[in-house]
Amino acid sequence: MLNRAIEEGEMQKTVLVIDDEKAILRSLKRILHHAGYKVMTAESGSEALQLLEENRHIRVVITDYRMPNMTGGELLANIKQRFSDVIGIMLTGYADIESVIAALNSGAVYKYLTKPWNDTTLLAEVESAFLHCQELDKLRSNSGSLGIKNLLSRHDVMDLLGQWMSGGIQTTAVYLDVNMFRSYNDSLGYEVADQILIALAETLVKNLPESALLGQMGGDEFVMLMPEVCSETETQNLIETLLLPFHKLQNIAGRELYVSFSAGYAFSPDDGDTPEALVRNAQAALFSYKRSGSKPFTRYRSVMNAGSRELLSLRSDLYQALEKNQFTVVYQPKVSLSSGLIVGAESLLRWQHDSLGMISPATFIPLAESSGLIEPIGDWVLATACSQRRVWQLEGLPSFLLSVNLSGRQLHQKSLAEKVKHILELAGIQPTDLELEITETFLIQDIDSSVELLNELKALGIKLSIDDFGTGYSSLSYLNRLPIDTLKIDGSFVKELPQCRDRVDLVRNVIQMSHDLGMTVVAEGVETQAQLDTLNTLKCDEIQGYFYSPPVSAEQFRVLLENQPLVGKPYQP
Repeated sequence: MLNRAIEEGEMQKTVLVIDDEKAILRSLKRILHHAGYKVMTAESGSEALQLLEENRHIRVVITDYRMPNMTGGELLANIKQRFSDVIGIMLTGYADIESVIAALNSGAVYKYLTKPWNDTTLLAEVESAFLHCQELDKLRSNSGSLGIKNLLSRHDVMDLLGQWMSGGIQTTAVYLDVNMFRSYNDSLGYEVADQILIALAETLVKNLPESALLGQMGGDEFVMLMPEVCSETETQNLIETLLLPFHKLQNIAGRELYVSFSAGYAFSPDDGDTPEALVRNAQAALFSYKRSGSKPFTRYRSVMNAGSRELLSLRSDLYQALEKNQFTVVYQPKVSLSSGLIVGAESLLRWQHDSLGMISPATFIPLAESSGLIEPIGDWVLATACSQRRVWQLEGLPSFLLSVNLSGRQLHQKSLAEKVKHILELAGIQPTDLELEITETFLIQDIDSSVELLNELKALGIKLSIDDFGTGYSSLSYLNRLPIDTLKIDGSFVKELPQCRDRVDLVRNVIQMSHDLGMTVVAEGVETQAQLDTLNTLKCDEIQGYFYSPPVSAEQFRVLLENQPLVGKPYQP
């Protein structure tokens, strides 16, 4: 079963309240008790997790944000992972409301309320949370009609692993996570997202290796168990085979969706001699894979746990980075192959940490995405870049198209088009001066929704670009459905030019197809004269890469604008 059956009576109406101020706990306990709820309290995140472990009938938690040792956001993320059927409500008096909402409005937070609270509103949201629990339980209890067998709960997974390990059976645990699943919750709602989850679980179970079982660890996270240990190569091949059905579009809940997974794995007893250690370390391998983003899927290594602790600390620092002015925007030119002129510039975010120095975007962007902080950070990048574009315009420098990346989280903001319009008006630049870059993976996740969103953005007059093309879905058939102006070929394809004949043919076909659809083509990651010459021969329109310039500060970019054309003038640091 995807979850436990509906619980009745008092057990279903138990609320856990967490706050480090005893007066707040007493007040909330009195209000909720008078409304008919059974109330339990905790003064810290660790105490709350212990109570949840001991009292599995708790279905709704209400937590403060600012607490010692573990914030409410970290607590709810932990709860989502360990107790997937518990609904979390954030109740806080933290002053910077917008930042907290952005940071915590994720799949781990059902509702966000502020102190001082309104009793009527609070009770209405608590009741809504319990109704939501009932809806999810009904939906999940019906999952058997979809043909899902042996789908284990987290408790069952741990019990089974314990039996195997005590019997001396070497075991493989593969931890699986649905990439960007939170976006389904954000855009389609919890009920549709749960239908998607059930369909995915059904497909996984049908495609399991003969000796394997599948368990749900929480939300969109699963674990595949096998009572045997293969070589790393064989295990990687088994994972690839398990996920093979997801290489094509999935027809789920009346939509065409592209779904991908991240995975990590661990072997017992070498990688963990208890059920908890084995599963935890398989999950650590998954997190490591997510950070690297490159296959093959990853086996656990002891260094990964240290890396996870460092990331947890870095996540806390990320909350303060905007406030402390640690972010900057740099610009990388896009150069026309026909004229050598700078026709565009991609705006890129950089984080200069006070004590750790420059933090790689590959490290902090996923952290910002998973915490919800990418929304205020992304808004800041857009506003900063647009303001700088206006400065260059007033200085009389040559015109160019400013590009800014949008994250999946930003693209799920209902008021995104209005927000972009407002930022453009404040900066004083025209919509035709701006291009928004959107990753291919996001666009194909839900094509119907993507078309609607992109048309809304296009109506403003801005340009739209597909970033990192070639790294996501392999079919090109969806492109003619999207109102895209520019296609950017990922640097991983450019890197192998011209020596790899297959890559040359692929890039040629992509360029020809894009031109047939009326799109401009930009090649990323161009570093050598041979790559540039090949792209020129293939009739690529623009290039971006270190051959001319790395991403540079606003002042350095001004120098590039003043020294055009750039043909035959490789960048001199």
